[in-house]
Amino acid sequence: MRVTYDPQADSILWTIGDPDVQSESWAEPAEGVIIDFDRDKNPISVEIQNASRRYPGTALGPINVDQLVTLAQLAAEYNLAEAHLRKLAIAGRLSAMKIGRNWVATRAALEDYLDSRKYNAKEVAAGVGPTLGSEERAR
Repeated sequence: MRVTYDPQADSILWTIGDPDVQSESWAEPAEGVIIDFDRDKNPISVEIQNASRRYPGTALGPINVDQLVTLAQLAAEYNLAEAHLRKLAIAGRLSAMKIGRNWVATRAALEDYLDSRKYNAKEVAAGVGPTLGSEERAR
């Protein structure tokens, strides 16, 4: 999931799932709130127009997830260890790049990584995936 705020259009856009999926229909449940649906009627994006009239500027600034941010700043914002984020970037598990001496990534890249971890944790908690038999657990 990606969330972006476009100050020129003054709109917030939540894109759910694959951003390349085409919208087949839409609904406007409230003025300036538009939900796009795929061909199976699943919501794929939500747009909120005139965002600065609805939310304070302090809430809109951090939404711009496509802006490059240092791993140090991301670590502070998300309460993570910078060294851990750097290891993830070097291993290619976090989409990031090195500019000069600093590693940078987007909030969207970090949120994508964190979302992938949530799904894995849910699968483990639900018993999805490989499980160990009683003999293997005893070892």
